Amino acid sequence: MTLLSCAAVPESGAQGRTSYIVVDATHGKILSEYKSEREVPVASLTKVATACVVLDWIDASRGSTSDMMMVSPQAVAGGGANPLGLAPGDRISVRSALHSAMLGSDNVAANTLAEHFGRQMMARAGGRDPMSVFVGQMNALVVSLGMTSTEFTNPSGLDHYGKVGYSSARDMALLTLYALKKPSFNFICSQTERQVTFDRAGQSLSFVVKNTNKLLGTYGVDGVKTGTTQRAGECLIASARKQDKIIPLNENQKRRIPYRIVCVVLNSPDRFGQTAQLIQAGWGQYEAWINGGMPVASAKDLLRLPR
Repeated sequence: MTLLSCAAVPESGAQGRTSYIVVDATHGKILSEYKSEREVPVASLTKVATACVVLDWIDASRGSTSDMMMVSPQAVAGGGANPLGLAPGDRISVRSALHSAMLGSDNVAANTLAEHFGRQMMARAGGRDPMSVFVGQMNALVVSLGMTSTEFTNPSGLDHYGKVGYSSARDMALLTLYALKKPSFNFICSQTERQVTFDRAGQSLSFVVKNTNKLLGTYGVDGVKTGTTQRAGECLIASARKQDKIIPLNENQKRRIPYRIVCVVLNSPDRFGQTAQLIQAGWGQYEAWINGGMPVASAKDLLRLPR
């Protein structure tokens, strides 16, 4: 795997168009960044927001990921990746659709989730179109998290028609910090593959969906999401863990310092290579920050979720 030099990113060619951020997932300390507030399409990284809205709604409504959903013609007509070959009339569980959307970047699964939960949202708050209502909730989440450089226009991240959604490396890192607080989200995005099933005319069909994140299981990477379109280029959100450090404070007390970092690269010439190098450098930067007493010069040094 070829690694890119990320110490200085030249303003020419593919590297000049990239942006990234590396942040400590526990304290929100920004370890490195480059043009992290640049507003660009983020392709299927959008599905992180889709999954968050679904999981939040299930928690709030005491729903279940076992619930079955009907695939509509509109969900299929949206186009893009359809690794399960879903067709109108198929029935798939929320759980299977979440796994296919997050691991296999399944656009039809993402659209089906949006329509299914959009209808539930309409029943409570009104609206004319379930997809639009769902996307409205995605953007409500954006506002609540303080993501000031983001607007989502669909649940899949496709950007070849209609109004194009956008975000930034900084905003997607903030969204990821929020998502990683959900055990179910962590479980989904950490799997290398998942067997999913759906029903077609009374027949149960089974497929193995493989995770498109090639870094999973290397460099401590345990998530999160890939994304690629012609407009967005190669995009990747990666989270990585190391064993927590235990620091003695005195004879009777110890302090546990969690070791987890999040890296977001957008429009990268080599998302996996660049992310691998950024993660390795990030551990050194995190260690230096810890050993230096964890100083914070200003609020801009931290990426914080609203309380």
